[in-house]
Amino acid sequence: MRIYVVGFFFFLFGSSVPEGSAPKCVRFSYGGATYRGEIARKTHPLSNLSIQESLPLSKLKPDYKPEISGYLPRQVVRRNPDILFSLPLLYSRYPDLDLNEPASRQFFLNYLENGSYSSMITLSRERYFQLQIDNDIFNYTDRYYTNGISLRLISPILSQNPLSKLLIPYWGEGINYYSISLVQDMYTPSTTKIDGILDDDRPYAAYLYIGSGKITNDILRKIRLYSEIQVGIIGPASFGEFVQRSFHKAVPTNNEPLGWEYQIQNDLLLNYYARIEKGIVSIRGLDMLIHGSGTVGTVFTNISGGIYLRTGWFNSYFMNLFFSKRSLNKIRHARNVQFYFFTDISGKAVGYDATLHGGLFNRTSPYTIPGNNISRITLIGSAGIVFSYGGVQLKGEQYLLSPEFVNGWWHKWLSIGLSFSF
Repeated sequence: MRIYVVGFFFFLFGSSVPEGSAPKCVRFSYGGATYRGEIARKTHPLSNLSIQESLPLSKLKPDYKPEISGYLPRQVVRRNPDILFSLPLLYSRYPDLDLNEPASRQFFLNYLENGSYSSMITLSRERYFQLQIDNDIFNYTDRYYTNGISLRLISPILSQNPLSKLLIPYWGEGINYYSISLVQDMYTPSTTKIDGILDDDRPYAAYLYIGSGKITNDILRKIRLYSEIQVGIIGPASFGEFVQRSFHKAVPTNNEPLGWEYQIQNDLLLNYYARIEKGIVSIRGLDMLIHGSGTVGTVFTNISGGIYLRTGWFNSYFMNLFFSKRSLNKIRHARNVQFYFFTDISGKAVGYDATLHGGLFNRTSPYTIPGNNISRITLIGSAGIVFSYGGVQLKGEQYLLSPEFVNGWWHKWLSIGLSFSF
């Protein structure tokens, strides 16, 4: 009788051990094998969709030998297949998960039998629209990189874009922003007032592309990762000639540009661009970051790196995309008004530049610059000012670029950007 009483109390109190004091490994015996991971199952977000009992050895790979391993290793214990049919519920239960990221998919789709899981990456619900215009007319020149127009939309719905799965994954904690952009840039010789081909000068060139991008912010590690796939065309089909001629005709004091018929000819634009930024110093009123970037493709192949500094009144660089609407600032206890100055200095190693060399596939361009006349190392610096109020941001930035080819000149242009958060 005493044995039954002692056994009853042992069972009663042993089954009421607080969760925090539970052992890390629960062992179940199946023919000599040891199974672990039951505690992890119960704390998993999809535990209500999974079987709480251990899996039988019939689920194991044929080459598994329990007498050697001593427990069911993570590599051979599979999740209950019923969970896979419940994945449509994820967006209703966890609407901010980004399942484009391998880290997030691993959290839900891989094995339950491990007590630690990779951090999931969430999807930002913020939306942005950005307009940026570059032109050297503000510096009283009309040469080299003479005009650029960029439109960008950032929205969580763009995570469904099939190209998003080809962007660089991130394996830490972070928040993702997905974008689509439309960009047109154009280049001219040192003068547009002389007809014909100007030897030892820059050729006319223009390109137009659509970009699918992703930005990952890791506020804890102070890292921002950006990648983009660019698809478009370089050559007359990019409408660079049409845009510049139309602009010059609209301004009475401008002469119509001469020589566009000798521009770089039509060719495919397919680039993959990546950039990473890392915060080094972040104190009140001062930020310093280092950054590196690279492009591989049919129009540009290069790598670059540099340093970025800013001073003034601003929110954390990695909190979001520099600014948010007022309602979110209130929740985050962030500034509604931001005003700061910045400078960015970097160097670039140039492998290929189709605006100078001509297209990668189409070699019929009437004039290009030989590869041995290209400046393989260039320097670029910029300085600017930013003002933000709630969900509106205005940015002005002055650029200075070293010569890109032999006998070329230093060049400068002004960039003006207007962005909205909604």
